[in-house]
Amino acid sequence: MYPHQPNEVEHLWESLLELVPEQNFLLVAFQVENWNRDFSPWEASAVFGKEGFAGQGLKTLRWLTEECVPHIDRTFGVKDREHWLMGYSLAGLFALWAAYESDVFSGIVCCSGSLWFPDWDHYVRNHVIQSKCSVYLSLGGKEEKAKNKVMAAVGDRTRAQEGLLQEYSMVESVVLEWNAGGHFADAGKRLAKGVKWMFGVKSGL
Repeated sequence: MYPHQPNEVEHLWESLLELVPEQNFLLVAFQVENWNRDFSPWEASAVFGKEGFAGQGLKTLRWLTEECVPHIDRTFGVKDREHWLMGYSLAGLFALWAAYESDVFSGIVCCSGSLWFPDWDHYVRNHVIQSKCSVYLSLGGKEEKAKNKVMAAVGDRTRAQEGLLQEYSMVESVVLEWNAGGHFADAGKRLAKGVKWMFGVKSGL
């Protein structure tokens, strides 16, 4: 979950009930101790501010796939159900990266994903998605107009990402949806829209 928005889990839940009221699902939200450290796939220098990226994403992914998901399966009896992973901003990048590094998730929702992340474009050209899944990408129209040149690359990077995913045989469906506004515009609603799309794809609608 995005750490800079108050009551985000509640807002996401309300948005989900509004957009997919007829669906049954289990929503599990988790927060990490350090956003830049725990969601970054590898080390990188600071792009804004002074804090760099420590690249501990693999540690987070291992906890998620080896401890968290099995615990959810045991506790709530959802072992035979699909697992979808979604995230916003750097957590969105992490969610997409997880599909390249594991075969646990059959749905990925990457909203305003930090695809400007250093060397992400090189990474995706040399790796492939590990299991059959569908991928929802979204971005705010103003995000590629950022004054920071590195972050302004997010528009082209996200378009290129959509194109690459369309070429992967393991990706069953992919879409890139554009939203009004910048990076901080209604994260909960954007995530909920991704879930609605995923339900539609999985049901064949």
